[in-house]
Amino acid sequence: MDKLARVMFLLLCHITSIIKQVVFYTDADRIDDMIAALDDRLFNPKESSAQALLQGTARSARRLVRWYSSTAVATCVMWIIFPIMYYVSGHQVEFAFWITVDHSGPLMFTVLLIYSFYVTTLVGIANTTMDAFMATILYQCKTQLRILRLNFENLVETANKIVAANPQELYENVLMKLFLEYLEHYKQISETNNCLQDIFGTSILVQFGIGGWILCMAAYKLVSFNILSIEFASMILFITCILTELFLYCYYGNEVTVESDRVIESLYNMEWLQAPLWLKRSLVLTMERAKRPLRPVAGHLIPLSLNTFITV
Repeated sequence: MDKLARVMFLLLCHITSIIKQVVFYTDADRIDDMIAALDDRLFNPKESSAQALLQGTARSARRLVRWYSSTAVATCVMWIIFPIMYYVSGHQVEFAFWITVDHSGPLMFTVLLIYSFYVTTLVGIANTTMDAFMATILYQCKTQLRILRLNFENLVETANKIVAANPQELYENVLMKLFLEYLEHYKQISETNNCLQDIFGTSILVQFGIGGWILCMAAYKLVSFNILSIEFASMILFITCILTELFLYCYYGNEVTVESDRVIESLYNMEWLQAPLWLKRSLVLTMERAKRPLRPVAGHLIPLSLNTFITV
């Protein structure tokens, strides 16, 4: 069982990486279109508050991918320490993959050790960067919903400022133009969320299934280690990587749902009492649409929420 667990750790991590890479290759055009859509004018407003939110999202995304990838690399570094320790102490070293050559000599052992480290690190970086990419798209949707909510809340004030700066503009025309622009923004956010689900939904679902399997085997291995040993520390770090992998999807998916739920509040918090009758009627229709918030799911089956993460 110990040997099987070691093999399955690498095998399952390879499987999740390959599945996600296949999706990236087969749907490359749609992914490019989804990324290009983030450069749209509606996704990049000039207001200082919106720019601050977008810059904060970019900084968080950079920190996420650096920290997450570094954790995977650190785990792989700790995994090569054990073979070195066993080899130096005179024990026979067994790698977790099929070997057809004698690796008892120092040269072949070093070659296989470097190969093992290279492959596991490559898989770790591939998994973490692809996960961070998908999480960042969800984070971008959350940020865009936050900007949309601010726009809805300040709709009347924004229209008044535009009319004050341009007296030739008609107030109702400006109000309608802004309102339709915000509705189009909401539509594009929904399309981005749906596009992410259509492209990566199945791979995320597979990730949840395999991630749960890996966690079970890691827990089995963990109980056999000394709590003060390097093996125990490396296994804790590996479990942290797997849990983080699942947590990213659940946390950012949950954030999208929460922000989407709050759109109704922002519509109601607008200064609508003195607004034209057509705007009041439009607000009712928009609020009815907002009662169906964006709820990211994996494979149209598992909701990406904190409740799902707790269940796992």
